[in-house]
Amino acid sequence: MSVAHLAIDLGASSGRGIVGVLAGDPVRLELAEVHRFEHHSCPTPTGPVWDVTGIWHDILHSLSAAVAWSVERGVELRSIGIDTWGVDWVLVGASGELLGLPHCYRDPRNEAASRRVVEKLGGFDKLYARTGIQLMTFNTLFQLDACFEREPRLFEAAQRLLFLPDLFHYWLSGEMATELSIASTSSMLDVATGGWDFELLGQLGLPTHMLGEIVASATEIGAIRDEIVAATGAPKGMRVVQPAAHDTASAVAAVPAQTGTQWAYLSSGTWSLLGAELTEPIVTEAARQIPMTNERGIEGTIRFLKNIAGLWLLQELRRDLQQQGQSLSFSELVEQAGQADAGRTLVDPNFSEFAVPGDMIAKLQRFADRTSQPIPESPGQLVRCCLESLALCYAETFEQLETVLDRPLDVLHMVGGGIQNQLLNRLTCDALQKSVVTGALEAAAIGNSLVQAIGCG
Repeated sequence: MSVAHLAIDLGASSGRGIVGVLAGDPVRLELAEVHRFEHHSCPTPTGPVWDVTGIWHDILHSLSAAVAWSVERGVELRSIGIDTWGVDWVLVGASGELLGLPHCYRDPRNEAASRRVVEKLGGFDKLYARTGIQLMTFNTLFQLDACFEREPRLFEAAQRLLFLPDLFHYWLSGEMATELSIASTSSMLDVATGGWDFELLGQLGLPTHMLGEIVASATEIGAIRDEIVAATGAPKGMRVVQPAAHDTASAVAAVPAQTGTQWAYLSSGTWSLLGAELTEPIVTEAARQIPMTNERGIEGTIRFLKNIAGLWLLQELRRDLQQQGQSLSFSELVEQAGQADAGRTLVDPNFSEFAVPGDMIAKLQRFADRTSQPIPESPGQLVRCCLESLALCYAETFEQLETVLDRPLDVLHMVGGGIQNQLLNRLTCDALQKSVVTGALEAAAIGNSLVQAIGCG
């Protein structure tokens, strides 16, 4: 009988349930999508939060659909694992109840917290030397500080801090575990050991009692609960296995790199993550200045990468156009961009204003005006501006990566949903003047499935 593993891959705007089937000799992995859904953060008086019960409903729907698909084809559905975007978290009380909803990483309160933390430590260079994580206002460390300042008594009732994939694995199995790749996005780990930096947190006056043991990817957490079996029809004893729980870590695990090549990766989606897979972290001054981040991958690897704004720019631009009555699909927007003049207007994709939701058209136009460039007006000009700016940022980051690594790189592997944007792929290839290989589209689901398979033996 063929063996299957259900990968739940959650990005910051959409999710999918994909069955990965291992069969044949030699063994091949085949994917079958059983459910796809959108999800969005919800505005509340205290900031944007994630609709975790809505996402949970779609996870259970994915499991039910995977069970039906597997039964129909005579496939053994052996395990389930969940990967998500990084940094976001919840507190869980002694009874297992959530102590509040998880805030979205784009919460404005994080900016003041990041400044406060850096000032307490005497400069970001001190924090980078300890954690190796680039300065982004939404890092878990800053979120934690923001929450603790506003609601310190919440932590008195907290038994565990769980990142979002850890939460969903807990709801599936009843067991709490914190996976390494997702924890490494927090800026709360010792860059050398990969364990919690309790000294750092103590220096900042932040609580640590709710931080549990960190486990490696491919760790089996337990069996799905009887209630899940009853609700979905899943086989009793089906395993819950930690994939690389950060979606980028799962995507990097699936990069089809050829042995002997010097390669880099670009995981393309709402965010673009460009970097290389290393055996040791790099926390030099040159790495900090770029800035590069050192996150954990599978089997002891380091994901040495830079976070770049990515297709968030296009998503926000499309949302603005819809509010103005122009309902254009992404493919229509890209087609119009292909017809627009090249090199007309360029922006810095990582400009801080662009990271805040809303008014993307006005922000792009203000940037152009401030830098004495032609102001983009039409949808085609606006999208062309975003895509060309991203491609040039990729090329600059690729060159910086080669400099820090002190070696040339032969090829850039682009993976993830963003590779459906053929214009961006072509612009990236033109800007890099290097070999660019696109694929796989569902890289995170592939990595997720294969790491589950490792965990199942």
